[in-house]
Amino acid sequence: MFTFKKKSVVPLGDASSAGKWLASLPTGDPLRIQREVLKALHKLAESTTPRTVSGLKALFTVDAHTKGLFQSLIAQYAEQANRSTKIEDQLWQALLDLNQGLQACYGAFTREIQAREHHRKWQALLPELIARQIAHFGLDARFRLYRCGRWIPAKWIEFHALFGYACSRQIERQPLPLDPKGEPTTIEHQYLIALVLQLADAGDLTPAQLEWVASQLEAWCRPLRLTVEPRAAMTFYVDVAGTAGLRRRTLGPLEGSVLFVDTRRLHAVLLQERGALEQAIRNDPSGTGTPEQLEQLELLVKLANRIDPEFRPLPRQGERVPASGAVDAIIGFANISGFLRDEEPPPTPAPRPNGSRTFGSAIEVAIFGRSRARIDDHVELAPRRLAVFAAPGGPWEMKDLSSSGFRLHAPMSIATNVTLSMLVAIDRRGEDGIVMGIVRRMRRLSVNHAEIGLQLIAKTLVRADLVEVRRVSDGENATSAAKQTALAGRRFPGLCISFSRHADEAPVQSLIIPPVEYQPSWCYALETKDATRAIRFGRLLEQHPDWLWTVIDPTEPDAGATGAPPEAAPRE
Repeated sequence: MFTFKKKSVVPLGDASSAGKWLASLPTGDPLRIQREVLKALHKLAESTTPRTVSGLKALFTVDAHTKGLFQSLIAQYAEQANRSTKIEDQLWQALLDLNQGLQACYGAFTREIQAREHHRKWQALLPELIARQIAHFGLDARFRLYRCGRWIPAKWIEFHALFGYACSRQIERQPLPLDPKGEPTTIEHQYLIALVLQLADAGDLTPAQLEWVASQLEAWCRPLRLTVEPRAAMTFYVDVAGTAGLRRRTLGPLEGSVLFVDTRRLHAVLLQERGALEQAIRNDPSGTGTPEQLEQLELLVKLANRIDPEFRPLPRQGERVPASGAVDAIIGFANISGFLRDEEPPPTPAPRPNGSRTFGSAIEVAIFGRSRARIDDHVELAPRRLAVFAAPGGPWEMKDLSSSGFRLHAPMSIATNVTLSMLVAIDRRGEDGIVMGIVRRMRRLSVNHAEIGLQLIAKTLVRADLVEVRRVSDGENATSAAKQTALAGRRFPGLCISFSRHADEAPVQSLIIPPVEYQPSWCYALETKDATRAIRFGRLLEQHPDWLWTVIDPTEPDAGATGAPPEAAPRE
């Protein structure tokens, strides 16, 4: 009896089979879908896999389907990134792997089309192929900016070469319906979106801010065009044969394959958006969306300055001075607080006078080079404590400093764990005391090093304990001891910091606390190693998921809080 072998179905054989295969994948698990799609893409990109026109159309179908998958993974990344480093790394790697899988397939088909110069069916698909490939270059840049990464020169060369090939075929402005639900786009438009995105982020945008900017660039970049001749004296340019993106034009001559882009129309769009947002905030100052609107307004101001070809930065309050030397860094509110808590040495008895040298002390001097006194134990333990709380990967390197901050180079092994707006305390070797700042800018320099810009907020910091002062009602019939016990509320750690920009200025004191503890109307006892005083939290200066910066408002104890510590009362 004859038996017929069942014909195997190739998932990416043509557009129809690709659509059916994608519909059969399980829903509700983006990471599982990513793994299945990536497996099929790797098989399609293999050198032994035959390249066909129907296979390229199937790849277009997969690309259109993965747009929703990218959005799901990005949403999960934005929600989970701050909660777990492991989950953040898993989601980021899934996004990058999926993007690189699509780029590998597009690269293989691009080489196939270039080898079939006179094949009409292949050449008809070339514009869409290059447009989708450049769009994925933009996604790659966005994902790397999540971690403050920049393209290496080879990536820029590949990106510019692809656009140059489209220009040589005169297809860079051909309308292409890449998204059936959106407006037609062009290769030039996708190219400009990727360039403007990397111009907008100087290393100080969070992933959430990057996503908001990326969602607006499709509309913002509509007026932009690349020209051979500049339309204004001050403009931006890109060297298609170079290894960089958009640059602000200077007065000197330009060499290379230079194209100009006039960003004045984009700057006008940003100013219009800024004006509309300011009006919305004025109309509803107490609305629920005001904090987000204020953040968007600050971001728009920053972007407008970077896009404006005639922007002239304000002079620095303090000039940068080159510096060098290793520093030990402690990152995060919890680590800094723990380090300062363990830094306080235990009380030690006064050293006993020893006017005569004994045999034991002489042996200690001969063996150790000094007498091992109990008073030196804390000094000996200091490097060990620092090793426990300091950032792994070794010391950071100081590059320059000013009155308002530092520029440091950190190992990439730890830079992936440092995020914008994170607290960092640094101990400059050879200097007394530690200082603290906020990470305001990050940029990946190489595989091994990253550049970190630190805004200095504390030249002196002391760990403090804050105790909630509870009120006792007048009707309670309790002894004085019971009242004192009732007044001792919850205790939580804080950092009392002081900062002065210049030596002749009086230092300004403020407080860093956990965000959940911020209650402006409550009274607290602020306990440091030197004194205890009654305070209330004042104006909110800055707030982030793991720390909050507030002004200290001194207060006098009232009748409802009998037993509250007096102002600046020394501790026993």
